[in-house]
This record gives sequence, structure tokens and C-alpha cells, in this order.
Amino acid sequence: MLVRTLSNVVLLRVPGEGVWFTTMEQGTYHVSEDPAAIYDRLEPLATSRLVIDNEWIPDLEPDLWDGDEVTADIAESGRRLDELDLLPSPFPVEEYLSGRDLRHVMRLYSVGGLSYGNLSARKDETRFWMSASGVDKSKLESVGRDILMVKDFDDDRGIIVLSVPPGIEPRRVSVDAIEHWMIYQAHPDVGAILHVHAWMQGIAATDINYPCGTQELAESVSELIDREPDPAHAVIGLRNHGITATGDSLTEILDRIESSILRQVPMT
Repeated sequence: MLVRTLSNVVLLRVPGEGVWFTTMEQGTYHVSEDPAAIYDRLEPLATSRLVIDNEWIPDLEPDLWDGDEVTADIAESGRRLDELDLLPSPFPVEEYLSGRDLRHVMRLYSVGGLSYGNLSARKDETRFWMSASGVDKSKLESVGRDILMVKDFDDDRGIIVLSVPPGIEPRRVSVDAIEHWMIYQAHPDVGAILHVHAWMQGIAATDINYPCGTQELAESVSELIDREPDPAHAVIGLRNHGITATGDSLTEILDRIESSILRQVPMT
């Protein structure tokens, strides 16, 4: 229903029992029938700021057109996630939307498919490489198409700015780029960030299910990482959704969490 209506939330009211919210980010949960309770839960979702627009600037250095050791680690980590069965199959959006609606989504969001999780790794003080939106994370190969260089965030326009090689038709970067940008800016010692739809016991977690790609979700995740004893080597949860982990590199993150990760996200 969410996909067919191009929605972020569906509400089901059962008179005398309450209202059930269903969202992409937090599954299904219940609130009371009190209009004030419904408003309090819906208002932050409806007013959140979506940051998914991209600006592609063909100014990537020629020696990075074929990638570097950082993109190699991203590609290898994507393959490793697949081997660990941590990459759910991309959602078959084309099976649920008509050709007309799918073209509408493409025009609005530059999205041709839905996939899960994302990977990024710092390049230098201000820039980082990140996986593209809607791609198979086990086959991250082409710079500008599968892996993109995030160089800036234009706060006034709400746009993620990317450096790409000239002469290519680039993809859009992952919708979580704003979240990664905030974490890298706040913590210069963070070398890589991993987000997967899996879980770990005993971790702090967000509560409000802001839509993916919103500044509010990015801020709530970044604030949780700020509170961790070691923000550069942290794992926090997005309730009913997945985890975000920081580390020196993606390889280091996977080595650290592999034995503790739960492939099924508990719904609470």
C-alpha cells in the first residue's frame, strides 16, 4: 500500500482500539485513538526536511576516475555483506507500480529501484565515497555510477553535492548521504560508516521513525553516536529498521560486529 500510494505512512484506525501506523522505516506500531496522540506522532514525520536532491559536478580528479584503495574496500565490503546474507533482495518496485507511476517516481526522485543498506568511507577531511541509491551492493564497481564522491552539503538548497568523472550519466547517491555527512563532520576520526537492515542486542536506538533521507533522521542518528563512549567505533540502532556503525574502515567495522549481528530486526 505504501509503494502503490507513493506514501511514507499509512494509518489504520480501529474504533475503540486505536490507530496503527505502518511506515517503511519502523514497521507497524500502535498509538491511542486520542487525536492529540495521533497528531504528536504524525506532525514530526509530516514536517521533516527531505534531503535527497543531488548536484553532480564533473570535477573529480582524473586519478580517481577508476577508484582508489577506499573504493576497493567499499566494493569488497559490499561483497562480504552479501556473503554474510546481510543484503536483502532489492524491493521489486516495478511489480507494484504501473509503468506510469514508476516513471513518476523516476522523475520525482531519480529512483528506478529500491535496495537496502549503504556503505561509505572517508577520502579526506571533507569528502567521502558512498554507495549509490538503488544499486546491488554486492556489485559496486563503477565510479560515478555505483560509488560516488560526496564533496559538500548545500544547506540552503538542501542538496548533496557530488564530484563525478566527466562524460558519464551518474546515479543519485544513497538517501542516507545527509546522515553520513553529519557524522563525518562531527567526528573527524570516523573513517567509515555502515548501515544494514540487521540488529545487535543492547544498543541505543532512535524512536521517531523519520523518513529515510530526512535531515531530522540524520540528526537523531548523529546525536546518538555523539553520546556513545567512543563515537568513532559505535553501533546504534534505528528502531525496527537496522543499525548504523562507525569505524576506522568498513573492513574494521565488519570484523568487529560480524559475530554479534542479528540478521532479523526485532519489531518493538
